[in-house]
Amino acid sequence: MAQINFAPGVEDAGLPVMIADIIKGNLEAKPQRQGDFNALNGNIYMQAHDAEVDMTMVFEKGNLTVHSGKVGDPKISISTDSDTLLALANIDVKFGLPYYFDKVGFEVLKKLFLTRELKLAGLLTHPIMLTRFTKLMSCR
Repeated sequence: MAQINFAPGVEDAGLPVMIADIIKGNLEAKPQRQGDFNALNGNIYMQAHDAEVDMTMVFEKGNLTVHSGKVGDPKISISTDSDTLLALANIDVKFGLPYYFDKVGFEVLKKLFLTRELKLAGLLTHPIMLTRFTKLMSCR
């Protein structure tokens, strides 16, 4: 089973706790995604600039530690507003891959490529890690 821990002081932080709860709930509802969780190895940094909150998720093959702020050298960095971060939980997964060809998916792609409201570093250098993380975040 997934081991999710919080670095000291993070238990009281709103957005990091919500993101960790989304991942935990998705793993409980969809145990088949445990393999994706176990395969993740590296840091993912997320920043919600409107809420002035940032966090790092340190994945170590079956363990996740959630930190406030930027920790280490993240393989993936996501910077956007808090609503868009939470919208990532609504991306559909079809045939084991994130599905971007519906309303939610198109909105994410629009913010990523057209309006640049969503900045994503690591998209080209760590696509498998990003796919696994997106599947963990998806409530669908």
